[in-house]
Amino acid sequence: MRLPPVLRLLVRNFESNLDVITLIVMFGQPAFLIVVLGTMFTPIVGNLGTSGSYTSFLVPGMIASQMITGAVLSGRIFWLDRRWSMVEQLFSGPFRRYEYLAALLLTTLTFALVGVGIMAVVALPLVGLPLLSPLELLDILGTIGLGAIFFGGLLIALGCRIRSANLYFTIQSVLQYFLVFISTVYYPVTSKTPFVLRAIVYANPLTYAANTVRDAFRHHFGPGDVIAAAILAGLSAVTFTLAVIAFRSLDFGPVQ
Repeated sequence: MRLPPVLRLLVRNFESNLDVITLIVMFGQPAFLIVVLGTMFTPIVGNLGTSGSYTSFLVPGMIASQMITGAVLSGRIFWLDRRWSMVEQLFSGPFRRYEYLAALLLTTLTFALVGVGIMAVVALPLVGLPLLSPLELLDILGTIGLGAIFFGGLLIALGCRIRSANLYFTIQSVLQYFLVFISTVYYPVTSKTPFVLRAIVYANPLTYAANTVRDAFRHHFGPGDVIAAAILAGLSAVTFTLAVIAFRSLDFGPVQ
C-alpha cells in the first residue's frame, strides 16, 4: 500500500537528511545534562519546594525543551533542502507545498516526542517517573505538540526569508540557547530574581511549557496550566500562519 504524500515526505526526512552522529548529539546532550547537572547540583541545591531534588526539578524542564530540539532538526532539514535545491525538485514532482510544510511540522513533532521518550528513559533510574493520570499525560503531550508547532513554524518562516546559511544557523543557535537558558528549564523564578530578568523569563513561551510539564509531574494541574496552553496555542497559530505565508512566497533562487 502506498503511503500518503505527507507520510512519504516524513519517511524521506528521516532517511535522507539525518545521520546517526547528528541524532546522538542532538538527543544525547540533554540526556548528558540530566545526568551531570542532576548529580553535581542536587547535593548543592538541595530541595526545591514541592519539586523535591534538583534532578526532579530539572527532568520536566528538559522534557519540555525537546520541542526546541525537534524544531531545530526540522529547520536543519528544510535549510539543507533549500541549499541543495531539493525543494524545487520535490515541488516539481507529485508533492504540493502544503504537503511538504505539513511533513516538516510532523517531523518536528515526531522528533520532539522521541526526545521526550529518551529523557524519560534517562530519568527513570535517577528520579523515577510519576504515575500520570490520562489528563496529565495528555497535558504533557499537548504542551509538547503546541510548543513544537510554535518553534517549528518560527524556524521554517525564518528559513524561508534568510538566504545565508551562516546567518540562519547563527540566529537558530542564539534563539535556541536564549530560550532554554532564559526560562525555567534549569532554575525556578523566585522573589529574589531581578524584575527585568523575571519579565524576560515569563515572556518566554518555553517557561510556560516547562511549568506545565512540571505541574503535571507534581500532580498540580490547575487553571494556570490551562492559561499556559491557551498562550501556546495562540503563539502556535501565529507562527504556523507565518510559515504558510512564507511558503506561498518562497523564492527558489540559490542560497549560500
